Amino acid sequence: MHSFSPILSISMIVVTLNLGAPLDYHLILGAGLFTVIYIIARAAGKYFGAYFGASITKCPETVKKYLGLTLLPHSGVSLVFTGIAVSVLATPAPKCSKIVQGTIAAAAVINEIIAVITAKKGFQWAGELSNTKIESK
Repeated sequence: MHSFSPILSISMIVVTLNLGAPLDYHLILGAGLFTVIYIIARAAGKYFGAYFGASITKCPETVKKYLGLTLLPHSGVSLVFTGIAVSVLATPAPKCSKIVQGTIAAAAVINEIIAVITAKKGFQWAGELSNTKIESK
């Protein structure tokens, strides 16, 4: 694994640049309401989906409460799907294509700031980080 690490690092940089390069970051400012709706819907889906899954599998209470928070940070997966959606919509609905591109780009920027902090707090509240244990009530 140690000898493969440089190859993996370079590959990750190339993939990230390839995904992010075609995005028009000027669209971020115009995304507005769509970005807010996307972020709230995504956060609710992650949180309540994790809560429901943890409930039906009878996971500990800390998993039910905090797993959804730790899932919030944005990933490159949405950028992949954005690229696909934008290429499909570019000809038949160019306006929709720009809205999708701006919304996901804005959400990625916002989530990489806010959701990372929220995820860290979720790990702390769950007692998964050193020196931070949740007190039993």
